[in-house]
Amino acid sequence: MPVSVGGDLDVRRAALTIAQEVEELDRAALRGLGPEAFDVQYEARAALIDHVRSIWDALKARGVNPAVRPEYQPLAALQDLLTALGDHAAHTDHPGD
Repeated sequence: MPVSVGGDLDVRRAALTIAQEVEELDRAALRGLGPEAFDVQYEARAALIDHVRSIWDALKARGVNPAVRPEYQPLAALQDLLTALGDHAAHTDHPGD
């Protein structure tokens, strides 16, 4: 489904709202994981963040400023959401702490 950028839906605000709305559920699920499963979840989130940041950085290396280009706002929103999910894991007490 295409996303309207600058229209009715601000994708970055939506991504941050989603992250905030699921934070407690996400953190509760993370706390319920065993140490190995938590580590796998943490690393998977970090890998996704790294992947999206590498796309962002590749755009910048080509001279594109994705932060100000409307067509890249969905990528920025994804980066915001993944960063928030990574933060949930980083700030959740888990087995082995």
